[in-house]
Amino acid sequence: MLPELEALLTLQRHDLRLMEARQKLGGIPARKSALEGAVASAREALDRAKRDLESHRLARRTLEKEVEGFQAETLKLERQLFDVKTNQEYQAMLHQIQGLKGKRSDTETKILESFEREEQAQKAVADSERRVKAEEARQREGEAALVKEHAELEQVIHSITQDREAVKPSIPSPLFSRYDRVAKNRDGIGVAEIRKDACGACFRTLTPRALQEVKRNDSVLTCESCGRILVWTEASAS
Repeated sequence: MLPELEALLTLQRHDLRLMEARQKLGGIPARKSALEGAVASAREALDRAKRDLESHRLARRTLEKEVEGFQAETLKLERQLFDVKTNQEYQAMLHQIQGLKGKRSDTETKILESFEREEQAQKAVADSERRVKAEEARQREGEAALVKEHAELEQVIHSITQDREAVKPSIPSPLFSRYDRVAKNRDGIGVAEIRKDACGACFRTLTPRALQEVKRNDSVLTCESCGRILVWTEASAS
């Protein structure tokens, strides 16, 4: 293989590693946001559960006040029974008392049902609190891991960049310019290894003659379809 082609292939491999590392580095903010979003979502769920619990408690207190009102009115009427003058008034008042006791009984049933709903709401709050703690712990661990990963990727990028710069002098300026131009227009890939008798990037099958020329690796050849520089490697034969 021509030395400049070998250098160019090495450069391409460095650039692919650089792209991968930079892509991972660029994805860290989104991953951090996802951790923050999970905590925010858990806290919102907790707030809803607390509001729901308070709503049930408020409804129960309202019912309890109604019971107190029914009870007070019943006691008042029961005291007034001794003051009625006629049997008709007496019976009417007894009817009122029975009606109030019935309302009280119905409301007390509603209070019991409200206690059940309140208990469920309390459980929902407890579950939500546990979820918040779990998500917060996950966020702390995740962010610590992301800080470490960020530092490692920065180091990898620095190391690959140094290796890349060491290779560049081995590539003639016109050839590097061609590679750079094609790579910028072709998703960062300016050199394509042959795979199954085709361009490894765009998969365009080479003619038998072109394939033989590429196999010699003694000249700079490009894919007629995508314009990438073609090279034959040991992997091309598999």
